[in-house]
Amino acid sequence: MSEAHEDEYPKNRAYRLDLKRCLVRTCDGELAELSYYERNNWVTIECKCNTCGREFTVKVEV
Repeated sequence: MSEAHEDEYPKNRAYRLDLKRCLVRTCDGELAELSYYERNNWVTIECKCNTCGREFTVKVEV
């Protein structure tokens, strides 16, 4: 992995989840990260689409 790519994420994050495009097939907008947090054995990332405005919450058990 290139060093430039590694610098995109804060050093205090244990996990990385790359969500780039909207989950709605007909939209295809870009997602902006609203929040990221780790709690117990879960990582939660909240994102919002810059085109359709929908918000998504992704929870991953780690």
